[in-house]
Amino acid sequence: MADAPATEPRLTGSVPLYKNVEPLNRQKHKNYGVKTVANPFSFLKDWHFVPAISPEFSFACGSYPIIFLGERKMPVLVMGLRQGSNVFVTGEGQFDNEHYIPAYVRRYPFVSATNPNDQASTVCVDLDAEFVVSENPERPFFDEKGEPTDYTKQAIDFVSAFENDARATEAFVERLIALDLLEQKDVKVANPQDPQNPVTVAEYWGVSNEKFAALPAAKLKEMMDNGDLTAVMSHLISLQRWDRILRRTSQLGQAQAPAQA
Repeated sequence: MADAPATEPRLTGSVPLYKNVEPLNRQKHKNYGVKTVANPFSFLKDWHFVPAISPEFSFACGSYPIIFLGERKMPVLVMGLRQGSNVFVTGEGQFDNEHYIPAYVRRYPFVSATNPNDQASTVCVDLDAEFVVSENPERPFFDEKGEPTDYTKQAIDFVSAFENDARATEAFVERLIALDLLEQKDVKVANPQDPQNPVTVAEYWGVSNEKFAALPAAKLKEMMDNGDLTAVMSHLISLQRWDRILRRTSQLGQAQAPAQA
């Protein structure tokens, strides 16, 4: 593994969870690594959504709503109704192991950053992660010779695979936009004070059932061949999981606030 280039790489775009990211360096981080902590998912408890990659839609659709947010229509997995509230992570930082752990979460504390000069990617690590330590790690980043350990090699491979999937996801979204399949949707709940006017608790972009059903057979065949059909069907199935989010939010007595599209 090469050391970080002289020109500092930088993170671009939306990078939830990460706080103090540095390029992984065999000299600077020779004594660093990770340790076991009692609350391994505490870093996630304040995030109500995480970015999603299209290859994981079929795994995630049984656990979370998969929606598209913002101008770029970024796909995300919904894990709560408002920032500061993740209904799948306990106050003790434990993850509900009955549900799929998103790839974005499994990648943490590693991430790739782009060198502004040559666009090469460099693997970085969030030094503020509670389980990253600067001495006596259970799983070090580098061995005594300064070479990446098997743990680090696996992390680098995962980061690389994630970036490839992220690019494929961007292309998938571009195809949905080109087909004009996305429309604004919302989630409403009953308003006890005003039964005639339910409360909107989430607004987002999603695939239009009507437009999707109207696609010609040739286009559906093309989508089946390139994997888009599986991703779209998983997204539509996942929208049934809003009931789980609402139920868990209610059980935890959390205030509801709209998620912005």
